Amino acid sequence: MRNITILNYPGNKASLMPFISKNIRKYVSPGDTICDIFSGSGSVGSFLKDEYSIIANDAELYSAIISSALLNTSSKQELLKVKNIFLRGFKLNSKHLFGNHENIIAKERTLIVAEDNFGLENLYKNFPTIWSQTDSSINQINLKKNDDYNLFLYYYSGTYFGIEQSIAIDSIIKTIHEIEAPETKNVLFSCLFYAMKEVVFSKDGHMAQPLNIEKNAQRHIKQRRKNILEFFINKLDEFIESSSDSIKKNINKIFNLDMIDLLSNKTFNEQSIKLIYADPPYTDMQYSRYYHLLNVAAKYDYPEPTISRGNFTKGLYTEGRNQSELSKKSTAKNQLRQLFKYCNEKNIILALSYAYPKDEVNQKTDRYTVSIEELVDMAKETFGNKKVQIEEENYQHANHRNSSTKEVFEYLILCGQEIHRSNYDIISLKRTIKDLTPTSKNPIYNTHLYWSQKSFNVIDSLITHLSSKGDIIFDPFMGSGVTIIESVKNTQSRIGIGCDINEMPKFIVHNILKDIPNSNLDKIFMDFKNKLEKLNIYYETQCPNCKSSATITKTVFDKPSRTDDKFIIKAISYTCPNCGKQVKDADSDDYANLSTIKCDNYVNNQQLLQNSKIAVGKSDKISDIFTPRNFSVLNEIVGYIESSADQHILKYLLMSVLHLAKITDTHSNSQWPLWIPKSNCVEKNIVDLLEKRIKKIYKAKSFIEKNYSNSKLVDNFDEAKPGNAFVLTKGSQFITNDEVPDSSVSLIITDPPYMDQVFYSEYMQLYKPFLGLDYNLKDEVIVSSAPNRKRDKEEYFKLMNDVFVMCSKKLKENHILCLFFHDSNLNVWVNLMEILEKNGFKFISQEHIKKTKTVKNILSPKKSLSGDAILFFENTRNPLPQSDTSTSVIDIKHSVYLEAKKLLEKHGDLSTPELYDLGIMEMLIENGWLKQLSTKYKTLVEIFEEYFIWKRESAKWHLQK
Repeated sequence: MRNITILNYPGNKASLMPFISKNIRKYVSPGDTICDIFSGSGSVGSFLKDEYSIIANDAELYSAIISSALLNTSSKQELLKVKNIFLRGFKLNSKHLFGNHENIIAKERTLIVAEDNFGLENLYKNFPTIWSQTDSSINQINLKKNDDYNLFLYYYSGTYFGIEQSIAIDSIIKTIHEIEAPETKNVLFSCLFYAMKEVVFSKDGHMAQPLNIEKNAQRHIKQRRKNILEFFINKLDEFIESSSDSIKKNINKIFNLDMIDLLSNKTFNEQSIKLIYADPPYTDMQYSRYYHLLNVAAKYDYPEPTISRGNFTKGLYTEGRNQSELSKKSTAKNQLRQLFKYCNEKNIILALSYAYPKDEVNQKTDRYTVSIEELVDMAKETFGNKKVQIEEENYQHANHRNSSTKEVFEYLILCGQEIHRSNYDIISLKRTIKDLTPTSKNPIYNTHLYWSQKSFNVIDSLITHLSSKGDIIFDPFMGSGVTIIESVKNTQSRIGIGCDINEMPKFIVHNILKDIPNSNLDKIFMDFKNKLEKLNIYYETQCPNCKSSATITKTVFDKPSRTDDKFIIKAISYTCPNCGKQVKDADSDDYANLSTIKCDNYVNNQQLLQNSKIAVGKSDKISDIFTPRNFSVLNEIVGYIESSADQHILKYLLMSVLHLAKITDTHSNSQWPLWIPKSNCVEKNIVDLLEKRIKKIYKAKSFIEKNYSNSKLVDNFDEAKPGNAFVLTKGSQFITNDEVPDSSVSLIITDPPYMDQVFYSEYMQLYKPFLGLDYNLKDEVIVSSAPNRKRDKEEYFKLMNDVFVMCSKKLKENHILCLFFHDSNLNVWVNLMEILEKNGFKFISQEHIKKTKTVKNILSPKKSLSGDAILFFENTRNPLPQSDTSTSVIDIKHSVYLEAKKLLEKHGDLSTPELYDLGIMEMLIENGWLKQLSTKYKTLVEIFEEYFIWKRESAKWHLQK
């Protein structure tokens, strides 16, 4: 059954249940018994009942009734039967009770329709209710306590409710009393409580006291128009709709006792309670004052009204109303000490909730009976320092239905058992990441390009917060080696171990840590520039202005297809020694120079692997993605490199410009390395590209010498010391214990391939013919539809599992795995989480990192996830139970909506990835809801589209007004 709301209860924890549930899971297992000792509106027990056995208790009768209705609901068939019985009974009872007052009801209706507030006020003053009588005449009213059911009519007509509304309440109660099925009466009373809350003429839906009719005229008319029975039936239908078709045994127990009485109750002490959740009143606000009418309805015993100083109290309270000792400053601490003592002696975990305003200056705190500091001190005094943990959540708290929200800290004090916690401050780390402006630009990373390269300052923060000097940092999908390079710099002094399936990642790290800092760049580049100067002949053109020889910098042209050699040159940008930078139309020599291959002796013009997803056709060759001129220039450069003694540096230099040397578009897009446009193609002068990149390598050398003076690349694990990097080239699933010993790694930071989003090995086809760097298609963890590969999702997840089996062994127990991952598809998340949990990786938290838009993101911003999400996991070394929930998809969807709404209210308009990362995915993972939700929804976007407005111009979601 989905969560059903009966009351807008002060301090209701419904929206905080993901936070509470996540933290109590550290102490309890599915099937354990949890006691909600101050059950209030029943939201906590209702949320947890599918996973645990629940004991609910509250000193207020109405609260116990609500908990019973929510926790032990009858079957759909029983409730439908009772609804029919109720409607027949109510028709008879209301006809009788209404018939005794037809004239006055008709008059009240007329005045309400006419919105005659003054007339209504006079009508109520002249109606003989208890509160309208003098003190001496209270007992003179002939209240018929047996068959006529007139308590609400003579106690509360004209104040909390209208005359007709009061008779309707009496009629509903009479009908409930006549129903023979006792197990359904709590549901019916809960529906009545809901209807009373919706109709009552009082502040914010609670019932502390009725409002002044004259001062609240508009609201008075609005509330008097409402039909009690209509609200009652709507809530009953909600119970019916969400109830089970089968009859369930009522395993959850309900108590209606004061806390101290409960703790000494024999039946209560016979229960095998693992954890007590306590959300006691922390202010002098008495709940019996706010909802006393509900107790009156439940008891229906014609109570004695309370008289103060000769007059009835403003709230029309009754004698004997419960006054909680927890709401008195003189007794609250002693009451809580007794609860602490009980839990400690019985070895029961205590989870204590406490909400406190953030803004203590502008939000009153004088009514609190105990402070958070006093609570923590009392807990530590009883349980000991090591057995008290404090969790914290920022929260917007609404006191009542119509009150404005206020920012509070929601604390959860967990007492009674010392549990292992990672010795890392993830909260502090997340705050640091939020304050960062992610960047992948510094002198090192400016010298090369790699797809999906992570921001080095984010990686640096992860290393700093989650490891210590001398620790081993491991990346099994190392890519361009950012994790490794950041780990071994002087300020970090860690050991960096990386593995990648292809040769290029190791080549990059080798150059940065060894070749660039240890080479004589002046000599290497001086000789190479001599070669480049000669290659400028390929880009010669005639300046039409002065007829001098000029140098082409860029050519824009159309190429109808990859198989058609007919170029249509649109413009040539060039530099003339006399006229400076100019643009011209092409002449016949320009066409001939652009379209003629003059050298093809050194580059293997291999056929590319067909894959329409990355724009590679069936017969495409490497030369097809270059102009004939640039292919010739590259051949000459490769020939020069092969004859050089400094091949590593020169190959690194060439690697850095290949994505710009091929045919590209006007934006020099590099996201699709093997793609070329059909029109507005761009050819760049390779000599210019290389000369600019040489300058960047000089800057990198100075940066490396300053920041990596203690760093070097080693050949095996045994040689590795702080500041050293060790890199493997193989599928990470094949790493042996000799290569990287088990339990040697202190932190894993990695960015695995995302299904079919980036084809790393296939992209390497651009580089192998020119650099000789090999790639491995066979062992790659990827989904590919290429005809010669056919790697499907099943194989992808199998290989991914193999990698995390290895990671679980290499990473020390209770240490952290940081996983960069983003996919809008919920089913992908389900598979990923199942793999990680099966291998003992326990989800801790998640953080969003902003990132520059990609092409995919620009084309489809609503469904694409720009930026990265970092997921934090702890290596428990024990398989975790697979997530399973009986929560319905409808309820999960509603929770997603509420969380998204809260985020939009707090942050303003948000993008799709921001909504995913700022709490929704974390909520779904922590509650085990991902799999259930994925059975109906492919992405969360489908839910967002139902409730929010997509603003195309900003590519963000907006709240509906």
